[in-house]
Amino acid sequence: MNKSPSENFGRVTSHERADWIPFTLDVGATPGFTAPVLNRFREETEAEHPEEYFDYDFRTASLATRFGGDDPAALHAAVEPGTVFDEWGIGHWAGGAAGTYERTFPPLANAAGASEIEAFPTPIIDSGSTSKTVEAHHSRGYPVFGYTGSIYEWSWWLRGMQQFMTDLLAFPELAETVIRKVTGYTRTLALESARAGIDVLCFYDDAGMQTGLQIDPGLWRRFIKPRWREVLDAVRSQYPNRIFFLHSCGKIDDIVPDIVELGFHILHPVQPECMDFRKMRRAYGRDIVLCATISAQNLLPFGTPDDIRRWVRATKQVCAEDNCALLCPSNLIQPETPWENIVAFAEEARGASGCNG
Repeated sequence: MNKSPSENFGRVTSHERADWIPFTLDVGATPGFTAPVLNRFREETEAEHPEEYFDYDFRTASLATRFGGDDPAALHAAVEPGTVFDEWGIGHWAGGAAGTYERTFPPLANAAGASEIEAFPTPIIDSGSTSKTVEAHHSRGYPVFGYTGSIYEWSWWLRGMQQFMTDLLAFPELAETVIRKVTGYTRTLALESARAGIDVLCFYDDAGMQTGLQIDPGLWRRFIKPRWREVLDAVRSQYPNRIFFLHSCGKIDDIVPDIVELGFHILHPVQPECMDFRKMRRAYGRDIVLCATISAQNLLPFGTPDDIRRWVRATKQVCAEDNCALLCPSNLIQPETPWENIVAFAEEARGASGCNG
């Protein structure tokens, strides 16, 4: 086949018939291999870069960000040893487990008023040489995915889920202040990422549990949906060709029509434990590209290589009419996942396309 991955991906996002279903082991712009799996990859292959070894259809490049204050640990009265801090100063603790996080420490949990929230340091963005990295990937014919933030998820991480949910009902002005602050940063990060040439802006905003939404859909539509519109409209006005990818785990059926209406182009993961990919594709497949995700919770770690191959073949058949889907894991590949299963997924997904070597 003569098409490049970029050209084929363009047909997917335009809802035209693509020559093959694009494949990756990443989760949007986030590396799909947890640290133990990446170590196993290096041991097995003596290679450094999974995207090159398995020949993904995409490459990634994200802007560097960092905490905007002095010492994020000083924001917390106490944290567990081994806690790491993100660009918002939110603490993440793995509890000694590899490849996961068990607990978060919200830096604004005790904020008493809007002025304290407004004064909280906004993360700093460093564009660095990202544009050169993007240009290098483009020169090889790959579309580039980049991490561009969150709204709902970051908001409750900053306040703590219980306090944030209380704010939505009892102190809506405080909730709005947090959401507005997060939205401003996400908008800036998305615009800077688009300016660096990143094709696919990857937003992460888990709104679901496996039994339903975490947040009442009415509250989501009141507080969160307008802010997503603000971010996407800001990018569209300056960079109309950028693609919007949304990762939102769980059973989010209730707000999928809203996600489509907002203009997201790709939805990940359509979580196999609680959502029906076939049903979703019938309902929304002409409006949004749905990720055909193999379960990182069940099938990938606990199935056999033959199970994996059968799943890939069956899923490709579901999408055979137009190939407008993305084949990828539903979430990060966990340490207990057998190496043979990863290879089976990659070989079946890539081999069936017959496109990249």
